[in-house]
Amino acid sequence: MTEPVPILTVGDLKSELSRWSDETPVTFRSPLKEQEFKFYRYRPGENLLVLEINESPETAPVALPSS
Repeated sequence: MTEPVPILTVGDLKSELSRWSDETPVTFRSPLKEQEFKFYRYRPGENLLVLEINESPETAPVALPSS
């Protein structure tokens, strides 16, 4: 059984980001694919904020070892 993925709230995100300077770069990364992603845009909804990201073409995915 896998652990449920915790839901990140805007409050959680603001709290974490408040620890960093405004000049600190942010990297989106997939540890499973060993690949970086680039921020594309955000879409505010009525009860949800969607942050859209795209695969970064500079970082090719790494094949996972077979089991």
